[in-house]
Amino acid sequence: MKKFVWGFSAVLLLTVFAGLYFKGNLQNPGVEKTEFLFDTYCSISAYGHDAEEAVDAVFEKLREIHKITDFYSEKSEISRINSAKKGEVITLGDDMYNIISAAKKVEEASDGAFDISLAPVSSLWEFDKDGRVPSDGEIKKALEICGGEAIVFDAATKTIIKNADDAKIDLGGAAKGYAGDVAVKILKSYGVGGAIVDLGGNICCVGENRDVRDKKWRIGLQKPFEVAGEYDQVVHIDEGSVVTSGTYQRFFEKDGKKYHHILDPKTGFPKETDYSSVTIVGESSLYGDCLATACFVLGKEDAEALAKEFGMEIYFK
Repeated sequence: MKKFVWGFSAVLLLTVFAGLYFKGNLQNPGVEKTEFLFDTYCSISAYGHDAEEAVDAVFEKLREIHKITDFYSEKSEISRINSAKKGEVITLGDDMYNIISAAKKVEEASDGAFDISLAPVSSLWEFDKDGRVPSDGEIKKALEICGGEAIVFDAATKTIIKNADDAKIDLGGAAKGYAGDVAVKILKSYGVGGAIVDLGGNICCVGENRDVRDKKWRIGLQKPFEVAGEYDQVVHIDEGSVVTSGTYQRFFEKDGKKYHHILDPKTGFPKETDYSSVTIVGESSLYGDCLATACFVLGKEDAEALAKEFGMEIYFK
């Protein structure tokens, strides 16, 4: 990965401020396309050789990834996993294998701070409308089928086995990251001159920004808890990925207390910290996605060590 230019603070929502530079003052602004996938708006802007074909190919693949990772679709591969019985050997498709393989590596390295098997607990919480706080008893019972060996992954055979009928996985903290890496690979295979991929805040940049002298991409970082479009700072980067996990996109207040969606796998409750978000910058969007959640849960000192272990830069806000 090329060198990054630093000097920014982490926030939750990464806005494609780069797109303003990308489109400005161009006789041919290139190709832009947006679709609603992964429960968010996904946008790609690209220019250069076969840009239109490249973007179409990316969205075709993104739809496939969305289809297999959709937690709420009974036809998805993840639902097939979640409905499997204890001890049943489940063979994974290539995309699912790639996502789970990376997720399990981060789970092991973070001592469970990132855990795709936390779905039985996260399903108890409701962050829409008025919100719902589960009881201590509900959380304790759900935690008994999460973590550790709840999901046994065998990389050699590309299989997983559940150790409880009710064990489930949720790839909400990894699927978009994987989709970003796949998008980058496809765009490069078509030889596009430059592109920026925004998967609901997971940002990936490819090639050069031809509208500015230094050819770097400008990504505006949204101010925490502020009106959309108010940028905290602008990041100047070459190719790479920027991913943030934070507390102020999904939360509710109940009896004067605020509850956000980043749960501590050890307690089943939202992680309490003295920061609001963690931003990970590096080469892989998939690992950045997993690490952003893990690092938020770990706390600053351990998070910095973990990010360094994976060759990533980390910022707290």
